[in-house]
Amino acid sequence: MIYFFDRLDKFMEYKGLNDNKLTVEVGISNGLIGKARKRGSLSQDNISKILYTYPELDANWLFLDEGEMLKSNKIHSSVADLPTEYKKPDKSQMQIIEELQKQNHDQRNDIEWFKKELDKKQEMIDALLSGSVCVKKM
Repeated sequence: MIYFFDRLDKFMEYKGLNDNKLTVEVGISNGLIGKARKRGSLSQDNISKILYTYPELDANWLFLDEGEMLKSNKIHSSVADLPTEYKKPDKSQMQIIEELQKQNHDQRNDIEWFKKELDKKQEMIDALLSGSVCVKKM
C-alpha cells in the first residue's frame, strides 16, 4: 500500500493539504494518516471517507494507478453550475412531484393513525397485564 500513499500525497499536494488538514476535512482521527503510513495500510472505512469527502478523486487512480487523478466528468458544486435543462422541472415533472407530495402527505397521515391505534392497543395490553381491567367470559 506504499504506492497508495504516494498517490494520496500527490492528491493532497494538489489540494494544498497536509495530513492534519486531511484528517480534519475527512473527519477521521488526528494522526491517523501518519500511523497508517507507518503501518503501510489504511482501513477501508477511512479510505471510503476520503473518497466521499473528495468526490473528484478517482478511486481507480488512487488504488491501481489507472487513469487520471481526477475524475473526467465534471462534478457540479452548485445548482448554478448545472446545465439549464436540469435547473427547473417542466410541467409534467411538476405534476409528478405534486402527486408524489400528495401521496407522501397521505402516507404520513396513515402512519400517524396507525401509531395512535397501536398506542391504544398497547394501553389495553398494559391494562390487562396490570390486572386493572376485568374481562367477561361469554
